[in-house]
Amino acid sequence: MVRALMHATNDTPGAGAEAGSAGTTPALAARLRRLLAGGAVSGFLVRVAAAGIGYVLQIGLARLIGAEQYGVFALAWVLVAVGGFSACLGFSQAAVRFLPVYAEREAAALRAGFLRDSTAVVALAGTVVAMSGALAVWLDPPEGGLAPFVLAAACVPVFAYQDLLEGYARAHGWVRLALVPPYILRQAALLVFAGGAMVLGAAADATTAMAAALAATLCATAIQHALVRRAMQAPPVVPARERRVWFRSALTVFLADGAQMLRSYADVLIVGALAPASTVAIYFAATRVAALLGFVEYAIGAMAAHRFSRLGERGDAAELRAYARKAALVTFWPTLAGAVLVSLAAPAILSLFGPGFADGALAVAILAAGYAIRAAVGPADDLLVMLGRERLAFLAQAAGLAASIAGALLLVPAYGTMGAAIAATAALAVTTVLLAVGARASLRTRA
Repeated sequence: MVRALMHATNDTPGAGAEAGSAGTTPALAARLRRLLAGGAVSGFLVRVAAAGIGYVLQIGLARLIGAEQYGVFALAWVLVAVGGFSACLGFSQAAVRFLPVYAEREAAALRAGFLRDSTAVVALAGTVVAMSGALAVWLDPPEGGLAPFVLAAACVPVFAYQDLLEGYARAHGWVRLALVPPYILRQAALLVFAGGAMVLGAAADATTAMAAALAATLCATAIQHALVRRAMQAPPVVPARERRVWFRSALTVFLADGAQMLRSYADVLIVGALAPASTVAIYFAATRVAALLGFVEYAIGAMAAHRFSRLGERGDAAELRAYARKAALVTFWPTLAGAVLVSLAAPAILSLFGPGFADGALAVAILAAGYAIRAAVGPADDLLVMLGRERLAFLAQAAGLAASIAGALLLVPAYGTMGAAIAATAALAVTTVLLAVGARASLRTRA
């Protein structure tokens, strides 16, 4: 099944062909596309390697700056992730939907218009979110100090643009180019910058860690920008636009992504509001360990989304249904096996973070169960978005968010990190059921 899925990604959008004709020989262009593309397995391996770097980074930071400062850094980075993904306003996923469609239609003018407008919108939104965040923390400084959160605000527009670049690469099936800069290069650079700064005498605190995170994000984004823009080069055309269609789709995706991001981090944020920083650190470490299990679904989605869009545009209902079933199967079984292994290894992994972190092992096991449940439907949210059913994806994520907030507020005061994990897993179950219903209905209408 994995081989079938990987073979299916060999459709390369017309934009890549245009890049080849613009400045390279056909053979070199084909070699470049193969190098950038990869598949589900390479995408998964990138995320696993990123997890390894991430664990080294998080363990090193936790030991260098202590549990309390690590908790401040963790909370600041959560705000970067939430703000950055929100500032993208859904255009990263919209790119994966529309760019393959324009390749099928050979609509170069619409492609050029979408690229220009999406870049401008994300740049503007990222700047607004960053300035609003900086003003908010200046007016009401958080308990962890002003500097880490101001640096986090500065990181938001860069993070948002890198997310858009990832969407451009995914739209062309360039899995490695989509995933390596944000998940390998950015984390490795953060580790090097943070360690180097502390060796040179910088304070071992959350401010230094966030400064390193900002520098790493800038470097990784600059490299990805150069590579993606060069790979997408095409003969100049007068841009055409379908702004109403783009913005309606992107806005709905933005709402769905916003609900998903908030659902993913609502438990951490509520633990941060109701528990001391040391408890936040333990729970955040537990979520990072369990998050490895989401890499399978993400890798399959990164590879499959543009294929869903192309099959939907072609009207090939039978192949679309078969491909969706294969995507779900190759997501579920590896995730289930990984959930068992991660749960067994959780005490040993968490103990590497420092004394007391192994207390989060039960939370890891509960969170792992949630990831296994979610994997049962594969990249169903990507399927819905690519078929133009963004509203169903939004409703599923919004229901999960509501369940996460309600569960965490109810359970965290009494059960701490275990209560937060139960709430997060219940929210994933709610989201999964609704995604399954929506995906089945959408595929049935394509018959």
